[in-house]
Amino acid sequence: MNPIKELTEYFSDITRLRYVANLLDWDTQVYMPPGSSQGRSEQTALIEGIIHKKLVSEKAARLIKNAEGVANLDIVESAMLREAKRNYDRAVKVPIDLVKELAKTATLGHKTWEKARAKSDFKTFQPVLEKIVSLKQKEADLIDIGPTRYDTLLDQFEPDAKSDWILKVFNELKPHLKRILGKIESSTEKPNQDVIKMHYDAQKQWKFSVEVLKKLNYDFNIGRQDKSAHPFTVSLSSIDVRITTRIWENFLPACLFGTIHEFGHAIYEMNFNPEIHDTLLADGSSLGIHESQSRLWENIVARGRDFWKYWYPILQKYFPKNLKDYPEEEFYRSINTVQPSLIRVEADEVTYSLHIIMRYEIEKALMGDDVNISELPQIWNEKMETLLSITPPDDAKGVLQDVHWSGGAIGYFPTYTLGNLYASQIYSKILEAHPSLPEEFARGEFSTLVSYLGENIHKFGKIYTPLDLLKKITGEDLNSNYFIEYLENKFYPIYKV
Repeated sequence: MNPIKELTEYFSDITRLRYVANLLDWDTQVYMPPGSSQGRSEQTALIEGIIHKKLVSEKAARLIKNAEGVANLDIVESAMLREAKRNYDRAVKVPIDLVKELAKTATLGHKTWEKARAKSDFKTFQPVLEKIVSLKQKEADLIDIGPTRYDTLLDQFEPDAKSDWILKVFNELKPHLKRILGKIESSTEKPNQDVIKMHYDAQKQWKFSVEVLKKLNYDFNIGRQDKSAHPFTVSLSSIDVRITTRIWENFLPACLFGTIHEFGHAIYEMNFNPEIHDTLLADGSSLGIHESQSRLWENIVARGRDFWKYWYPILQKYFPKNLKDYPEEEFYRSINTVQPSLIRVEADEVTYSLHIIMRYEIEKALMGDDVNISELPQIWNEKMETLLSITPPDDAKGVLQDVHWSGGAIGYFPTYTLGNLYASQIYSKILEAHPSLPEEFARGEFSTLVSYLGENIHKFGKIYTPLDLLKKITGEDLNSNYFIEYLENKFYPIYKV
C-alpha cells in the first residue's frame, strides 16, 4: 500500500475514536443525568487511553517514518504527514496514566464546575481546579516544546503561536480598545437596552433561532441544535456536527447570538472537502481561525444593520408585544450597546477582547506557579476592576463563568481575540470581491458568503497552517488595524461620536 495512504487510514481510525470521545462529551453536557459523572469519567478515561495507545504505538512511528521517505508529496499529503507527526510527537511524551487521569478529571471537573457555578461557590470547584492545573503543568513539562509551559499548551490550540507574539498583539490592541471605549463612554447618545431585557418566551426564542439557522444554510440533515449550560459545537464525524445554545428569558441576545456563533463553527466543520473527511485534516486550521468564522457570523453579519433589515420584521411577529412599535434602528443600536459587563460571552465587540486579555494573563500565571488558586476569585475581581472598571458581585458572574478550565482547556482563551482579528481582516478581503454582500444580507440572502468561506477556508480543513491560510486569503500577515477600523466605523456612528 502507498505509505501516505496507509498513514492516512491509520490516523483516520484515531480521528474516529476521537469522535467517540466527543460523543461522550456531548452527552455529558447535554443529556447525561447529573449524578452519572463518575461512570462517564471512567468511560472517557478508557476511550482516551485507547486513543493514546494507538497514537504512540510502534506502528504509528513506523508509518510516519515510511511516509517521510516518500518524495514529491502533494499539499494534502504533506499536511497529512505534518499533522500525524505533530500528534505523535506530542503524545509520545505523555504516559498513558496521565492521559487517563486528565480525561477522568476533566469529566468530573465539568460537573463540579456546573454545581459550583449554580451555587456561586468557588470553593466547591477549587480542589478539582487545583488538580487540573497540576496535571496540565505535568503535561506541559513532559511535552516541553517551550519556551514556557504556557507556550506548550497554547500550541495545541494555535499551532506555532508563541506567548510573546500573543503578548505583542494584545499590547498593541489594548490601548486602542481603551481609546475607543473611552470615546464611546463620553457620548451622550447611548442606546437603550431595556427592550432586549424584557421577557421573551423561551420556546419562541428557540423557534426563531431555528428559523435563522435554516436560512443561513445550516444542514439539519447532518446537524442538530440542543441546549446546554455553555454553548458549544462538536463534530461526531465529518457528516455529524452538533451545536448547542442557551436561552435567557430576560435577555434576548443570549439565545440568538449564541446560536449564530456556534453556527459559524459548525458550517466550517460541515464544509470540509470530502477528500479529508474523517482524517487528521478534518478540523479547523486552528482555534483562532475557527473562532474567526463564528465571530464573523455572530458580529460582523448578525449584529450588522443590514442583517436586521430582513430579520427584524420577522422577529417582531414572534414578539409583537415587545417589538411591534419599537423602531428597527433603535433595536439595532440596543444589540450593539458598548459598556463594560461581567459576562464574557455576552460582552460587546469593543470590550470582549479585554475579557480575553485578562484570562490570558491569569492562565499564563497559573502555568507559571505565579498564582495561589485559592486567591483566584480575588485576582479575577481585581483584574476586572483594572481593565473594565467593574467588580463581579459573586463567583458565578466572575471566576466561575467560563467552562474552559474545568475541562483542562488552558491556552484556549487567546484564540478568541485572534478570531476577532482574523475575522475582520478576512471580511475586508471578501468585501473587495463581493461588495454587494450588505445588500444581499438585507434581502435575507447569505449563500454568497457561505460559498466564499466554503471555497476559501472551510474546504481546506487543516491543510494550511493558520497564518499561511490568512496570507493566502488576504495577502498579508495578521494586521490588527482591520479590527480597529471595523470597530471605529461601526460604533462611532451608533454613538454619534
